[in-house]
Amino acid sequence: MTIASNRQSDLQRRVATRKQQLISEIIEHKKDSLRIRAAGEIDRIKTRLSDLDHIVKQGVVDGWTNLGERAKRRLEDWIAR
Repeated sequence: MTIASNRQSDLQRRVATRKQQLISEIIEHKKDSLRIRAAGEIDRIKTRLSDLDHIVKQGVVDGWTNLGERAKRRLEDWIAR
């Protein structure tokens, strides 16, 4: 495995980890007794997950090992938010 593919695997792993964290946050917010506040947070998280979906559909066309610089940057930015 090359250094570049190791970086891609790391990016893919970090994206998957962050996505799972956000899904877990949605589950926790659904348990929140203050539903009005929780609903806003759930909507915000769903928007982030939707953003990820668009980035992946546009940038991960040929698989994670063939990401362009723009897609890598967008995914890194998504993780950082």
